[in-house]
Amino acid sequence: MRWWHKLCAAIRRLGMWLLAAAITLAVLFSAVLVYKWTVYQPDPPPQADCSGVQLITSSDGAAELHLQRCQRGGKPRWSGYELWLFEPLRGDWQRILTAARRNQQPPPCLTIGWRNQSTILVTHSHSRGDLAIATNSVIYRDVNGQPHTLSIATERVEVCQLTELHD
Repeated sequence: MRWWHKLCAAIRRLGMWLLAAAITLAVLFSAVLVYKWTVYQPDPPPQADCSGVQLITSSDGAAELHLQRCQRGGKPRWSGYELWLFEPLRGDWQRILTAARRNQQPPPCLTIGWRNQSTILVTHSHSRGDLAIATNSVIYRDVNGQPHTLSIATERVEVCQLTELHD
């Protein structure tokens, strides 16, 4: 009968370890979800301190690519470029990439254009470490509700011409 008590005690200890592990994983999972819903995706350009630099649209007008110059945060304040996909039919924003703007002479620049119907070419003069691609492809729905994929390609150049939007 003594072995039975030892077995029950061992099972109880194992159960407590498994319960503690399950609680720890549940707390971590919840923390990641809260972080993702509250912090992970920054406010889209209309709600942030951003100004338009360049805008290109798909042939059917279902997708707009907005290159913005933004400033975010308190102290220290982040400043740089952000590329966003906007779907006017759904009112949905998706962040594609960011590029920090350092105090350099001349300042680095970004331009966007179509390589073909399904690829956006981002030409930049940033260092590779300053260009952060959030996603290498995005999906949007056309005017008929059909999904389309846009791939993101980057190309580094020494000097790029930046044509800014003016209000």
